[in-house]
Amino acid sequence: MKFPNKIELTLIFFILIGTVLRFWGIGFQQMNWDEMFTMEIAGPAWNLLPMVYHILTYDFTPPFYYIAAHFSMLVFGATAEAIRYPSAIFGVLLIPVMYLLGKEHRDELFGLMLAGFTTIFYNGIFYSKFGRAYSLELLFFAVVFYFFMKSLKGDGAARVWFAVFSVCCLWTHLFSVIPIGIMALWLLWDSGFEVRELGWFGILCIGSLPLLNYVNLVLGRVSYGDFGEPLWSIAFLIPLDIFTFSVFILFPLAVWALWKHRKEQFVTVISVMCIVTWVAMMVLSFKTQIILHYALPMTIPLIMMAMVPVYDAIKEKRLGFNHLVVIMVVVILEVVQIVALMTIQRSWIGV
Repeated sequence: MKFPNKIELTLIFFILIGTVLRFWGIGFQQMNWDEMFTMEIAGPAWNLLPMVYHILTYDFTPPFYYIAAHFSMLVFGATAEAIRYPSAIFGVLLIPVMYLLGKEHRDELFGLMLAGFTTIFYNGIFYSKFGRAYSLELLFFAVVFYFFMKSLKGDGAARVWFAVFSVCCLWTHLFSVIPIGIMALWLLWDSGFEVRELGWFGILCIGSLPLLNYVNLVLGRVSYGDFGEPLWSIAFLIPLDIFTFSVFILFPLAVWALWKHRKEQFVTVISVMCIVTWVAMMVLSFKTQIILHYALPMTIPLIMMAMVPVYDAIKEKRLGFNHLVVIMVVVILEVVQIVALMTIQRSWIGV
């Protein structure tokens, strides 16, 4: 039997630490309204098919996470822990996927950097302890992004997997349609709209077709109502919602890396996705209720770009004291938030 090498052992270590951080005290925080709704709409009293039909015609969040929560409640009962276990599992799985993303974009070192940060990333841990669809959305979007990267390099099979996981992501949260739509159009444009591209694009379109039912459910829910964000909040606070306390370090690093590497096609796609998603959320806020963390999929490419300056410094052998200070400050900020999440009871109604 082959013994794991240093890289594999490091990744296993990250996964173990990430598992502890995501499952430890998973039931500590009281449920908020959104989680109570999960328990109501996906409770063990439902039969699966009637539950899915009800979700498709009533709620404006697609059913994939509800299905996972439903089966978890069948096993563990209708408890806060039960509806959060699937989120924790998906949060742990995100760690090796981020490694694959980094390895695909640069090399194994960059993959380990992404996996290591994801292990202690506060928002990743927060949504892993939250009984809603966001942790699964992050996981699916990371996989979609991975196959998108491979597709840009001419991998035809990757385009099929891109389509399959895009459908899964859309069936988890509707607002991933904006960045996924941009990536799909980019791949079509990159291929010259050749007929052979109709296969994977057909999978994406046909798999997403039932979700058109949500158009009437979503549009018309006017913002500023019971939970929609005002325009100014969407315009200025999305980076804070993505990076929380570390925003003043990570967001400038990501923006700087996007500018520095702007001539790379992959980086251009990230910039377009982020800008269009941001603008679309502001425009849609006049027609429906928009929450800041609807931009959560942008966490994946922005984390990648925020790690690039440190990676470049390591590869160019110019990692200095200033880099180490930045790294330590970010780690401390993430750890402080994690400790607070596990020890301080929040009083909340919604998120």
